[in-house]
Amino acid sequence: MKKLFISIAVVLVVAVAAALIWLSTLDGNYDVKRTITVHKSTSDVFELVQDFNKWTTWSPWLCMEPDAKVEVSGTGREVNDNYTWEGKIVGSGIISHTKIVPLDSLLQEIKFIKPFESTSTVYWNFKTINDSSTSVTWGMRGEMPFLLRFMTKMIEPMVGMDYERGLKMIKDYAEKGYVASEVSIDGIVETSSFKFIGKKTACEMKEVGTSMSADFSDIREWADSKNIEYKTALSIYHKFDFITGECEYTAALPVQTDVSIGENYYEGEIPIVKALKITFKGDYEHLGNAWAAGMSYMQTNKLEENNEVAPFEVYITDPQKEADERNWVTEVYMPIK
Repeated sequence: MKKLFISIAVVLVVAVAAALIWLSTLDGNYDVKRTITVHKSTSDVFELVQDFNKWTTWSPWLCMEPDAKVEVSGTGREVNDNYTWEGKIVGSGIISHTKIVPLDSLLQEIKFIKPFESTSTVYWNFKTINDSSTSVTWGMRGEMPFLLRFMTKMIEPMVGMDYERGLKMIKDYAEKGYVASEVSIDGIVETSSFKFIGKKTACEMKEVGTSMSADFSDIREWADSKNIEYKTALSIYHKFDFITGECEYTAALPVQTDVSIGENYYEGEIPIVKALKITFKGDYEHLGNAWAAGMSYMQTNKLEENNEVAPFEVYITDPQKEADERNWVTEVYMPIK
């Protein structure tokens, strides 16, 4: 028995040593950045980002948890002013202005406290295109803690998606004066079973919006030509790989009866399943806020994904009948075990 314990101990020591050696070969440095063009003057856009008091209007994290506690020190516009946050889903941390070059750039230090501790540099660059257009770049650079270096490759797509969501909201708020995005986590429900006709497509994640719009136009036109009745529409996400950027989805219409389908479509069924339900009210451009909230909620509450049923979203409102995107309602379902 003693020899067995010694053998197990040796194996564990070797395994730990191998893991440490492997981690030492990994580069823990990252530099993530995203850029967007906002059709507003540089002074307007710069002020929207510089003032911490206005971050609640476009934050890609607070939209997931509006009730999170937020505090701003000083005026929120000067060097050493802070913005702190704390919530169940968004964790906690503090971000501070460290350098401000008016109408040109901002440097900030961000310290994450929960779910794990780390410190990074956040940077903003503003480039005037003309009197009414500004290019905005939002970036973050830093180094992962040694034991978390294996997660470095995930930083680019995950933080990048958050920054893309935030920049879209900055653009909308600056240009329209509002952001059409309201997220409500309804909790765990049991879905109804229903049949659908759909068109499956594979594309890059950045092409989903354009591709899906074309597919829905196609399948609606086909269904109307066949006098097929439908009240809503839905998208089913078979694959959504943040690392590779690959996506496979089905644009679908729920149907009550069996129909004869064309070669470009297929029949399917959403089974009765337990799922986390999120209700989103707003522009489809910001639907990523609902999915981000759902994924964060599942992680926080340790809910296990049901890989046998693909997640899906149901479009309750018909944009052809309701012009104001602030009134568009979408239900997101994330199947769980």
